[in-house]
Amino acid sequence: MMKDLIVLVPDKDTQFALEGILGRHDAFHTQRIEYDIFVHPLHDPGVYKNAVAFLRPYLNQYKYALVFLDREGSGQERNTASQISHDLRKQLERNGWSERAEVIVFDPELEIWAWVDSAQMAQTLGWSNYPQLKDYLVQQGLWQRDTPKPQRPKEAFELALRSKGIPRSSSIYKAIADQVSFIGCVEASFEKFRTILKGWFRKESQNEDL
Repeated sequence: MMKDLIVLVPDKDTQFALEGILGRHDAFHTQRIEYDIFVHPLHDPGVYKNAVAFLRPYLNQYKYALVFLDREGSGQERNTASQISHDLRKQLERNGWSERAEVIVFDPELEIWAWVDSAQMAQTLGWSNYPQLKDYLVQQGLWQRDTPKPQRPKEAFELALRSKGIPRSSSIYKAIADQVSFIGCVEASFEKFRTILKGWFRKESQNEDL
């Protein structure tokens, strides 16, 4: 019997974040999803160059495939996130995943999803509240005050942890994904991800919470 979903990611941070999010099917109002996540050993460039070959053995084992990568570090920085996503999805479709595969490109990196105005998010990074965290990063020149997210989300994320003496680990990404409400998330790639899940695994007659 085919499983629901295979996911290819570039690193353990993305793996842990998605484990947190995909486990919240009630918040997404999707069916419970049976999934497996694989980390590509060559990270973002490996995902871009080898996703087709990596996923080929699983064509008849999973109903759908999701591929994730960062635009920055992928070797495709000259292209937009939408171009990278389109090109890779077309490759997957030509190789047997027709209408069963989608590609999510974090622009510039995974951490762009983490920056949600949430007390839980700030507290996971060791801060009392989100406004305090934002003020600090504005002072450090990593966030323009009138924008919803830091310009350099990964650097801001790492500085926020470092300033509180918290070691960076993949478990932090899962803690955020487990706890934070993404209702106010304005990131285009997250909206795409949410739309894909609803299209593939919709649970009928429910309101959206996440």
